[in-house]
Amino acid sequence: KDGSTLIHLRFTHKGKTTYFSTSKTIHPTFWDQSRQCAKRSLKGHSTLCIYLSKFKQKFEDIINKAIYSDVEPSRDYVRMQFEMTKKAAKEKQEKQASKLSFEKFLVVYIEESKRIKKKPTIRSYTDMVRILELYKKSRQIKILHWQDFTMDWYYDFMDYYIDERGANNNTFGKMVKTLKTFLNAALDQGHNENLAFKDKRFKVYQEEVTHIYLNEGDIKTILDVDLSKDDKARAIRDLFVIGCYTGLRFGDFKQINEKNISNGRLRVKTQKTGKHVVIPFHPIVKSIIDNYKGILPKAYSNNVINKELKKIGKLAGFFDSVIQFLTHVTKLEETIYEKWQLISTHCARRSFATNLFKQGFPSISIMKITGHKSEKTFMRYIKVTEDEVASMLEQHWIENTKEIVKLKTV
Repeated sequence: KDGSTLIHLRFTHKGKTTYFSTSKTIHPTFWDQSRQCAKRSLKGHSTLCIYLSKFKQKFEDIINKAIYSDVEPSRDYVRMQFEMTKKAAKEKQEKQASKLSFEKFLVVYIEESKRIKKKPTIRSYTDMVRILELYKKSRQIKILHWQDFTMDWYYDFMDYYIDERGANNNTFGKMVKTLKTFLNAALDQGHNENLAFKDKRFKVYQEEVTHIYLNEGDIKTILDVDLSKDDKARAIRDLFVIGCYTGLRFGDFKQINEKNISNGRLRVKTQKTGKHVVIPFHPIVKSIIDNYKGILPKAYSNNVINKELKKIGKLAGFFDSVIQFLTHVTKLEETIYEKWQLISTHCARRSFATNLFKQGFPSISIMKITGHKSEKTFMRYIKVTEDEVASMLEQHWIENTKEIVKLKTV
């Protein structure tokens, strides 16, 4: 009605002409015949001209490819190739439309993970999202995109998390590990095409941390602390000691009841890994359970238990100095603690594994009870000092060289 007309590309081969619609329209008064493009007087002329130039280039590419391949660029051939190009472009566009942005993917991935993953794992995911939000606020970034995760971003995030927030390398490493979980999952699902995070420099820092364990004497000392006037502290102390002789995580304690006990053994499906473990009762554990008539007190929250354990450790007189080393990027920092300050729920599980290891119980058998899948992970629990290793070796030599000494004496 306004006099506008479709713009077509005219293709002629051996005297035969075919027209291809560009899907664009223009009023003839704005058409520059000599330049085969829109006149400058048309609003948005440069955008239209660029579009038409690219449209024409598609045909030139089809023709040049045909000539290079010694194929006749007939009208039918060019039309077929053009339709294939349009179809591929449409499929690519549809595929792009179905892709989730980084931040939308996080929401979907975490919600889906809630159905199949444990609460601690979900907590690590939400912690990562929270830290990224704080990072964005610090850097005045509105939104993070897949292409943002480059080595430059990695080093900037390191500066923010370690230098500005004061975290250590291990904590930073946990965050990077969680981020890589997101990026790998998105890569597998076709949402992320950025492979910069696969660079070896985009690494997960992990270093050995000085953790403590309680030897048999320490456990006895804790048992001897008089907590008769503090039911809460006594219950937490008793649960902790049970952990020292079962290797269970505190989250699994609520499973200890008459249904899980048969033939003097505890049978538990662990919450974190879902593994079934069978644990014989140590006499001390049996004595504690009998004191509670088979019904153990409820386990408090981790924070409450850890706070109470430190008080109990102080009452037990655990004042030995423990030096802890942590690295912040390249700076090694040394902190001195008293032993009671480092007692926590996980100390019980560590004590169980270390004491059995020192007694010569096979590592593979301890792993069956603790539920560890790899020896590498298990060995992180073994907290034996150099002097203790030397003493173990001395005892081993004494026991295994008796016959040799006898022979030499004869």
